[in-house]
Amino acid sequence: MRPGVKKSVVWRYFVKNADKTVSCNMCKKQFKYFGGTSNLKQHLERVHPISYLQNEIIPSSDSSADVVEVSKENTESQPCTSQAIVKDTMINSKNVEVIPTKQLKLFGSKQQSNLSEKKVSEIDNALIKMITKDYQPLSVVENAGFLEYSKALQPLYTPPSRKKLTYDLLPKQYEEATSTLIKIINDVKYISVTTDIWTSDSNKAYITVTAHFIFKSVLRAHVLSTRELPGSHTGENISLMLGDIFHHWKIENKIIAVVSDNGANIKSAISNYLQIFHLPCVAHTLNLIVTKSLTDVAELNDILKKCRALVNHFKHSSLACDKLRSVQEQMGLPNLKVKQEVVTRWNSCFHMLQRLLEIKNPLCVAVANLSKPPEFLNADDWEVINDCIKVLKQADDITRLLSSENYPTVSLLIPIIRGIQFALQNTTVVTNVGDSLKLKLLQTIHQRLGSFESSKTIAKATFLDPRFKKDGFGNEENANNAEKWVTDEIKLILSKKTESTASPQLKTNSDQTNQPSTENLNIWTHFDRKVSEKRHFSNSTTTAIIMIRQYLELPLQERNKDPLEFWTKHQILLPELYELAVKYLCIPGTSVPSERVFSKAGQLSNLRRSRLSPKNLDQIIFLNSNC
Repeated sequence: MRPGVKKSVVWRYFVKNADKTVSCNMCKKQFKYFGGTSNLKQHLERVHPISYLQNEIIPSSDSSADVVEVSKENTESQPCTSQAIVKDTMINSKNVEVIPTKQLKLFGSKQQSNLSEKKVSEIDNALIKMITKDYQPLSVVENAGFLEYSKALQPLYTPPSRKKLTYDLLPKQYEEATSTLIKIINDVKYISVTTDIWTSDSNKAYITVTAHFIFKSVLRAHVLSTRELPGSHTGENISLMLGDIFHHWKIENKIIAVVSDNGANIKSAISNYLQIFHLPCVAHTLNLIVTKSLTDVAELNDILKKCRALVNHFKHSSLACDKLRSVQEQMGLPNLKVKQEVVTRWNSCFHMLQRLLEIKNPLCVAVANLSKPPEFLNADDWEVINDCIKVLKQADDITRLLSSENYPTVSLLIPIIRGIQFALQNTTVVTNVGDSLKLKLLQTIHQRLGSFESSKTIAKATFLDPRFKKDGFGNEENANNAEKWVTDEIKLILSKKTESTASPQLKTNSDQTNQPSTENLNIWTHFDRKVSEKRHFSNSTTTAIIMIRQYLELPLQERNKDPLEFWTKHQILLPELYELAVKYLCIPGTSVPSERVFSKAGQLSNLRRSRLSPKNLDQIIFLNSNC
């Protein structure tokens, strides 16, 4: 080899400059050069893979020899991430078998041209996850931009066609995910359900069902099904659809409660037709309470009308919006926009008023500098708004608290209803309008939510929450009733366990005692049977009372603690109480989980997704929520 000849193949693509840099012959990018070629090699592998790897396959020789030219035509026929390909790449071929151009596949030799089935499957699954997680249209695999991006990430991967994605890959991943969930549900004894009916942009009605249960001491929520709901939405039709979904998932005998909004049709479907305990969504109920209270305070209507007009002006006038932003910048304040009240959005009136008060000063200046300003609020109006915010904040706090899927919420209902009543009674307002709103809220809350404390299911859940026990109740009689109801259910569990674990001899004797045959009857039969039943009942009662006493004597848990942590720790000491805690603490206080689904699923119904079938929509929503 002649002295000074560069050995590395990378020098076929780079030239040294006088300023101790090197330039790429293909893209003209410059690099600092310190004597090594690692960074240059990485550049070729990343940006010009075809040209570089072809030389790697057919190594060069230092002796003079015939050369073969890799023509531009053949090179351009291969996919490449680089726009610039060397026109005349000369590679030595002496003593080397030249690989035909047709075999120069992407990224080198034929042996390197295919991904393994496992790798293709992994990328396919990642693609489906992207589509379902972000609610992308299935047609994304046909988009030129996506195909270019995919090729840049992994040139050896060819995305599936829309048809294959729709009829093969998506259903396959859906089946795998449902199989996994079914195995979990089979091991669960008690399930509660939230459900909601929603309408897509294409004017189709759907019903979504979400299951809530405690599995291995962890509260879980899983969307089960989203079905199209054709025809009239009567209680009977809704019950048939819900019943079919429950049967499909084999949970009809496990459901202890269904939570939904206050619609008469869905309440009828659950309570009358399916005969399952129905819990009205407390967040929805509270929103109705607030809306009614605001409407019923006549003196407040004019002020709210001015607020809405003011917000509407700034929402639709770019000039006004720019003026507000400019004033905020001059005053050194954050750029905050007005918030519009939306009837269907909970507590949106509160958020509108809260934002107006928050930007009061820059808003005053901005309005004063408008050529055609909207009617503004006077000093008395601002005092009323301030009072309204104090009063309505309690309802907003409760809605946020109850909207979680990560911790039990049904056990919070009784304590927080008492809590909001106490907080409202002690809220200080300075205007008559504020006082009227406060009294109206207190009255309506008592009418709509006051009965929760006497509900067996809700009372049991509160009693079984170690943060509250009997102290979570506002009425001592209701607390005692909750204790009695839980005690009775424990006795029932113990009795069933006693019967199932009775010795074969006792069972035989019992069977004989129950036979009408005169051979087995004697003068003591009636007495023995009575004593046996009383003994079993007495033992169950005693055990239940002792267990309840042990539970109540344990210190209350801190309010910010997860009650399931307590029950995980005490499930061996209090097994029957643990079973009841798992049963009742899985009930959510709101139907928010199912309502969140249609908030997100609305993205699936625009024009690009209008061809999405109800079956595919169900699969995508399921995978979005469960994977």
